[in-house]
Amino acid sequence: MGLAARVKEINDFKKKLIEFRKYLNSTPLFKELIENELFDILLETLDKVRDKIENGFEREFIKSNAIRLFNQLIAIFVTEISRKTGQPEKPTTTGFLNYARNRIEIEISLNKIIKSINHKFNPKAEFVGDLGKKGKLFCKTILVIEDGKIPRDSELKTVTGVNKTPQREVAKKFESILKDVYSQNLFEQISELNSIENSSTISSIEDLLLFKRFFEVNFVPYKPSNGESAMILLHQELSESKDIYLIDEPEKSLGNDYINDFIVPLLKKHAYSGKRVVIATHDANIAVRTLPYKSIYRAHAMNCYHTYMGNPFSNSLVCRTEDVDNLDWKETSMRTLEGGKEAFGERGKIYAEL
Repeated sequence: MGLAARVKEINDFKKKLIEFRKYLNSTPLFKELIENELFDILLETLDKVRDKIENGFEREFIKSNAIRLFNQLIAIFVTEISRKTGQPEKPTTTGFLNYARNRIEIEISLNKIIKSINHKFNPKAEFVGDLGKKGKLFCKTILVIEDGKIPRDSELKTVTGVNKTPQREVAKKFESILKDVYSQNLFEQISELNSIENSSTISSIEDLLLFKRFFEVNFVPYKPSNGESAMILLHQELSESKDIYLIDEPEKSLGNDYINDFIVPLLKKHAYSGKRVVIATHDANIAVRTLPYKSIYRAHAMNCYHTYMGNPFSNSLVCRTEDVDNLDWKETSMRTLEGGKEAFGERGKIYAEL
């Protein structure tokens, strides 16, 4: 599709969108069928879409007219040269026309790149856990795009692992290339860009991304203790969607309040959604409150171990070895697990029928 046809198509679509908005705004029945708030959101969204289309239309219009003006200029040159030299007019499908089009395409591409480089990201803060009196712990991520002005000794790290030096030098070069896009120095500038060491590692805007990630409590940077670090890692693992979760003693270094308020609900959520959650634990809150479908208990006997399996609903632990009596699930759990009696006592209602 030619540029002129593309401009016309964009303009026709914009007109249809405006007509559609007017139709919605003038139709009482439509307003009655949906809530006023939803209606306002719809109109606001259509206005934003129209603005985007108008911006695209302006870009395509400028591009189309720039090429048209160059074509007219070429035609004038050819006609004047032919008139003065007495020679027939030569074809204009190559030469200056292609030169002009290439320069315009380079300018458009550079403007897009520089616009992307100047984009500002809002910092993202993700809740990790409650540290009690200290406050709520958040993991904060700052994301920026290298624009050639970021200090060399900044704490920012590259997202894709490329070297910071070509990042910085390539980003700076885009501005100087844009300034010379219509000058004789353009190819010299491009040659300098290609000569930057490891410049080939920068193949997209993603390769210019830098980030810094740290923890924050009450909007102040914070370094978690060992126990808090364990809490962070566990919360992160349980927050990711997986088919199977294998967890070894999650209660280590974690307070009971955090286990009760954050870890147990996450474990129950995954179990209810059909995920497989396997936990090795000594903590009664985890073993009891998660209402396990299957419990496995290993008991030491004379020169051997016995393995029992069961659940709180049947209140029995069945030994896989023949001629060994079953165990009472509730009684064994209270005797074996840390905080067993308290955990069962607080949740006696769950086991009232056992």
